[in-house]
Amino acid sequence: MPSSLGSDEKVTLHLCSLCQRQVAGEDACAVGVVNKPYECVLCFGLLDPDYISEVAEAVKVKLKESPYDATACTLALNLPVSQVLREVVIKRSRADLSGTLVSVPYKIRNIDAYLPKLRENICFVAKRIFQASGLRFALGTDLQLSITFENNEFSDSDTKFLVKYFPDYFEAGRKRKHSDSHPCTKVRVEQILKQIKEDVAKNYNLSSPTRSCSFSISFEREPVILAGRYCKFSRFLPQSPWSFEDKMAPRESGNSVSEKIVDLMKLKFGACEARFIASGREDMDVRMLGDGRPFAVELRNCHFTKSLRGEEVDKLRIGEEEKKKQYVAYCYSTLPISDELLEKVLKQVPVELLQKTPVRVLKRRTLLERSRVIHSMETLRLDSHHFLVRPSLADLLNVSQGELDIIELDVEKVDLEWPPIKSCPTVFR
Repeated sequence: MPSSLGSDEKVTLHLCSLCQRQVAGEDACAVGVVNKPYECVLCFGLLDPDYISEVAEAVKVKLKESPYDATACTLALNLPVSQVLREVVIKRSRADLSGTLVSVPYKIRNIDAYLPKLRENICFVAKRIFQASGLRFALGTDLQLSITFENNEFSDSDTKFLVKYFPDYFEAGRKRKHSDSHPCTKVRVEQILKQIKEDVAKNYNLSSPTRSCSFSISFEREPVILAGRYCKFSRFLPQSPWSFEDKMAPRESGNSVSEKIVDLMKLKFGACEARFIASGREDMDVRMLGDGRPFAVELRNCHFTKSLRGEEVDKLRIGEEEKKKQYVAYCYSTLPISDELLEKVLKQVPVELLQKTPVRVLKRRTLLERSRVIHSMETLRLDSHHFLVRPSLADLLNVSQGELDIIELDVEKVDLEWPPIKSCPTVFR
């Protein structure tokens, strides 16, 4: 049922009964009521009570399969791109429409249809959503329910229409070497809407959809960040999973500090994804003793509980560069070192060092020489790890003819106030 608005004579606007009453008005001319709700040229049947019931039931099923411990959530409706365009086209081309809600933005009408405690005539629809989800809807919650409606029947025709009248918005930029498969995106359409005048709007072909909109449902929760410290007593356990040049090579899963911590937390909090953040790292054969190394785990889309504010993780990143650490190194020298020579070295404290980026982290950090200060004498040269500190302990001891190596190394302390002290402890349910 195409509706062309190209001439002064009004062509019939095919609407559902709800849009006919709310947008067109009972006495509007050139307005027809469609047989099936999805044939409405404006709402595509999204306001049909039976369709809303179907969506509500799908929300109920999804939440039942994967529940959250939240008591409130925010509702986000993502409407088809063509609807965003058609709302403006109808408003600019049909100034004669006089429905009770003709001045209300179409998206607000949709939200009103899906939320409780709003207009009486659609209140029962909102109650269906409330009963299906088991959550109350509110603004500013940490859990968001997104319902995305799609109907791509008019992607090509909408694109041709917009390219014809607004070609400047579709010129390929230098950064965009390849054109979009469907350049009629919601962002681009919203940029053009204010430019659509009455004469242009009347040339848009308001065809009716031939099928109902498909929809997808997703719940997304703000990240939860947990803070802690870990100790490592093994000399055969890396902090992060080993990376191999051969991507096809088998790797033993769970054989790292990060995996052992993250896997457990993902299970306990019902998180979909997780990211491990540590304040520095020790080599695989270095133990982490004392009160442990500060770390945080960012858990995404958790189904249960909430802990630390996100901005507090910045303290970890700052601490990675500014914190003090205490080491114990067991060294071996091929030449004897006298007590007098050791005392002479200790008097040189504090000593400023230049530390090159270790080869093991070159893939994720820039090759630089970073300034370090020794406050107590536990510095070294690590040939086996391609890791060089100047001056080394051998340089300070002036052991030029011999060799000084570390046999074992332990980190005994990381001087950083972590986890942050909270005035009100978090109670986990």
